[in-house]
Amino acid sequence: MHRRGLDKLDLPRLRFAQAEQTYTVRMLLSLALTLGLLIVLVRLPWHVAPPPIGWRLVDEDRRLALIATQLEARAAEDTGVPITRFAIPETEAKNEGTRDSSEFQAQDFPQKPEPPARLEAMEAILEHAEKPPQIIGGLGAYYIHIEYPEEAIRAGIEGQLVLRFVVEKDGTPTHIRVIKPLHPLCDSAAVAALRRTRFIPGMQNGQPVRVHMQLPVRFRLLPNPAESSNPDR
Repeated sequence: MHRRGLDKLDLPRLRFAQAEQTYTVRMLLSLALTLGLLIVLVRLPWHVAPPPIGWRLVDEDRRLALIATQLEARAAEDTGVPITRFAIPETEAKNEGTRDSSEFQAQDFPQKPEPPARLEAMEAILEHAEKPPQIIGGLGAYYIHIEYPEEAIRAGIEGQLVLRFVVEKDGTPTHIRVIKPLHPLCDSAAVAALRRTRFIPGMQNGQPVRVHMQLPVRFRLLPNPAESSNPDR
């Protein structure tokens, strides 16, 4: 009688324990299934990657030939000398027999045209033109640019020097030389003033030309008005 009462009391506990175990197993199975679905979803290809865009490497022989061509073109631009290549005759290429160096044909590539600076250097410089160059503003415009050196003034240096130069087609003086010097200070001042002077270019047959010119330049010290008015001197 007593044991039967105990069995009736333990029965709910056993059922609760079984239900708890069943719940735990179901939760573990649910978690495992969820993890499996996540792994599958992550590994699925959601989008197709576009093919890579870029340069494709060429064969080694083609790459070496391209480099050789670029080097030849650069050498031709630097030196201006035509490059000679040797081509196999068509009959020799068809027969693929023995090749003799005397049968090779030389091919000269067209020479690169001379740049304007070289062409201008090769142009003739006239000693006399139909219309000789003229200083814009006259000779006085040149003397305005001369700065008499202070040391030359204190030393009492005066006299005449002669410049020789070329008046270009745009009126600028170049190739300036002192063919009859006076003093280094005065010579430098005369050359600096000439570089700041512009000319009307010389004309020959209605076209501007390069002309040689010579220009005498005089340095003269003017008396001081205060000293000249002093009666004691």
